[in-house]
Amino acid sequence: MRIRLGTIRQSPFVGVFSIATEKAVFVPRQLARKEMKMVQELFDREAIQTTIANSSLLGVLAIGNKKGLVLPDISGERESQELEKAGFKVKRVGGAAALGNLIALNDSKGVCSTVFSEEQRKELQRFLSIDLIRASIAGSDLVGASCVATNKGFLIHPKATEKEFKAISRHFGKEGQYATANHADPFIGNSVVANSEAALVGLHTTSHELSRIDEGLGG
Repeated sequence: MRIRLGTIRQSPFVGVFSIATEKAVFVPRQLARKEMKMVQELFDREAIQTTIANSSLLGVLAIGNKKGLVLPDISGERESQELEKAGFKVKRVGGAAALGNLIALNDSKGVCSTVFSEEQRKELQRFLSIDLIRASIAGSDLVGASCVATNKGFLIHPKATEKEFKAISRHFGKEGQYATANHADPFIGNSVVANSEAALVGLHTTSHELSRIDEGLGG
């Protein structure tokens, strides 16, 4: 797996500002040329510049896999149309704004916060064509901020219980790793953006943290 330390919008919290799927990487508009080049070279995927709800906080507000993107209903119709025109299936859902903080997924499995109703869970499951379960991690509903999942592995909040870790591992059918980034930030989803081939990790991540991230995502 290719792993690189870096920033998005000069911030080490790269997962707050970006989304990586097997099909493309989504980054804010007006991204510095150096950061844009780094993202394109690292992931070797099309880099789509966009906004969600007129915000650059893409990784907080939205989530997706190769089958589609889910946006909050506060996002604009024009944003959805631009993404669809670029070749991506898009669904806007109500009930929660910070979808990226509340859902972790890959191309076949996912975990969503218990704040979602059963009807919402089924709606997301159908659209993304995944097996989606509701759960909490480390006693938090912020499962998207507490977990990073790819088709090869996953990373999870260091205070997740053994029971939670085993349940997530069993559901994804993958090995994973407890991990932090950016010098002990436990909300790993804020500091790592990854697909099955590459990961961009916050600039302040230590070598010890990088080792655990590589192990968890490497499969």
